[in-house]
This record gives sequence, C-alpha cells and structure tokens, in this order.
Amino acid sequence: MSELELSPTEPVPTQRSLLRQIFRPRDIGFYLMILLSWIGAAYTQTDAQSSRWYWHYLIPVFGLICIATQWNNVEPTAKARVLLIARQILHWGTLLLLMQVVFMATTQGFMSSFDDRQASFLLMLNVTLTTFLAGIYSDWRLCVVAIFLGSSSTVMIMVQNLIPILVYAAVGIIIVYLIWNWLYNRWQARRSPEKSA
Repeated sequence: MSELELSPTEPVPTQRSLLRQIFRPRDIGFYLMILLSWIGAAYTQTDAQSSRWYWHYLIPVFGLICIATQWNNVEPTAKARVLLIARQILHWGTLLLLMQVVFMATTQGFMSSFDDRQASFLLMLNVTLTTFLAGIYSDWRLCVVAIFLGSSSTVMIMVQNLIPILVYAAVGIIIVYLIWNWLYNRWQARRSPEKSA
C-alpha cells in the first residue's frame, strides 16, 4: 500500500450510557403508550361515563406516536412518508369512527342494554385490538402495549379496586423490557469485538 492510500478505518463503537439506552426516542413512545393506557384503565375504573372521551382523545395520540416511532424506519422520500401518515390515519381513524358509532348507539338508546362501564370496556377492547394490529404490521412494542391494555381492561371487569395491580403490571412490563434491552445491548457489544477480530 502506498503512502498516499488511506487505510480503511472502522468506526469505533461508542459505549452509550444506560440512561441513553433506556430512553431512546423510539422507546419513549412505547413508555408513553403504556402510561397513557394505564391512566385510561384507571380513569375508566373510577368514572366510566366520562372516561369514554379519554379514549376518543387517546386514539389520535396513539396515531401520532406510531407515526413518530416509524418515521425513521421508512425511506426518506416524500412518497414513503406520506404513505406512512396515510396508513396511520386510516388505521386509527377507522377505530375513531367505530368508537363514535358505539358512543352514539349507547347515548341514544340503541344499545340500552349496555351500561357506562360495559360501553367503556367495549371501547377499551377496540383500542386494544387496533393497537395489537398496529404492532403486527409496524413495531412489536405496540403488541406489548396492547397486551397490557387488554389484560388490564379484562382484569378491570373481573376485579374491583385493581389500580395497584395495574401499577405493578406497568412497572413490571417496563422493568422486564429494560432488563432485556440492557442484556441485548451487552450481547451486541460483546459480539462486535468478535466480528472485528
């Protein structure tokens, strides 16, 4: 190799702090969705009538979080990004429309056999299903949020005064995810020197 040729330099892997590993931008949306789901389940437990509006407002927030977390995973072209936004609007907009139909049917007497708690449970199940489907097609973390939301709504119907259980479940899910993330990053860090050797 002549003196003028530069030897290829491999990027030195930087060791990120544990705080940066835990709070990556794409993971913050995941934590926020779990927190908002927990608040919604607790709110539904305490006031089923007015909690319906919470779920109506939560859907656009979930849609925005999905767009934000998937933004860097699509090609950086206007067409790909517009397609991402359009898909998320259709996905979450369909749920919003369905929730509006359920809300109108229960308030105008078409579904008079449903009380406020049952109608709120139905709305929570719709949010759960939509979140799970979004997880299947875009990011598995949404499936975790849906499982938490579905289990908390089911337990809410079966057991009264379950807010402490929901807190423990949310904290447990976050702790398990953080431990898994930490172990995975350590495994990746050990693997990268082996590849360079």
